[in-house]
Amino acid sequence: MKKLYILSLLLVAGSLSFAQVSERFVGTGSLNANGWTTHSGTTPGQLSITAGSLTYSTISPVGNKAALVAGNTEDVNLSIGTALTGTVYYSVIINMPNATGLHPNTATGDYSIALGGTAGTSLTSLPARLYYRTGTVADTFNVGILNNSGGTVAPAFVATDFPINAPIFVVVKYELATNTASLFVNPALNSTEPAATTTNNTGTTAAPAQIASIALRQGGSATTGTGNVEYDDIRVADNWTYVTTSVLKVDQNAIAGLSIFPNPVKNGVFYINTDANAERTVTVFDVLGKQVLNTTTSQSAINVSGLNAGVYMVKVTEEGNTATRKLVIE
Repeated sequence: MKKLYILSLLLVAGSLSFAQVSERFVGTGSLNANGWTTHSGTTPGQLSITAGSLTYSTISPVGNKAALVAGNTEDVNLSIGTALTGTVYYSVIINMPNATGLHPNTATGDYSIALGGTAGTSLTSLPARLYYRTGTVADTFNVGILNNSGGTVAPAFVATDFPINAPIFVVVKYELATNTASLFVNPALNSTEPAATTTNNTGTTAAPAQIASIALRQGGSATTGTGNVEYDDIRVADNWTYVTTSVLKVDQNAIAGLSIFPNPVKNGVFYINTDANAERTVTVFDVLGKQVLNTTTSQSAINVSGLNAGVYMVKVTEEGNTATRKLVIE
């Protein structure tokens, strides 16, 4: 299968930091061929992007969605660029197409999304875990939150039975200083942060020093696990506003006609074209947010032959406008 590294990691331009990201799944194929990295599981490439986006209220992403399958084992993560500290938020649109495979344990269930203390092929910490279990009536499910691993697994669940095939919008807030996770289910969009639906701090593992990624997990078995679940418009940021706005202003300060190619880079050089083709500053960051290249040039060719294979972030500034893209070097 041809690898399509579509630029699905959309970063808001202008003054926002690299760690404010939205993944809208505009590519096709497996997640690990679209910027995500497999860090666990027996069969890489199981997690995939499927046709059609999910809609919640006035949030209507353009593109497709991610699909997790009951009984599969692959776990993946996506770097958020510059790591975050302090308080971190993530939001996601969730749809359960059916209740097949959902964990029936009313005390624990199983978790499917978490933040990552690192990024790449090895994750050392997975806090702010979003849990699922079967609801109290047929064809429904419950959601819950656990702050971290360690001790007795005791996620805090929301008692509401959410029906299948009816997308919900979830926000998770994680405070590193207190190792506390809070869950908000279907909060008002474009509004101030309300009281949490539920909060948890029962996990005893210490909080990581930073948050560097968002992770998706296919946990458990085909009958007692995370089930079949679809995700869309995953956002991570250091503020409530970004993860709950109904419309992301991704075109603000956009660079007209910007294209970066080839992507992935195979021969140590990529090219930048714009409508203006003016002098521009190009900065490349690794997945930990470290600057590894910075140049100001009017040439389209950018030599990255000195960089190792991997996933990078490229920031381009031209005529006062800034855009950021994900770049894969092979």
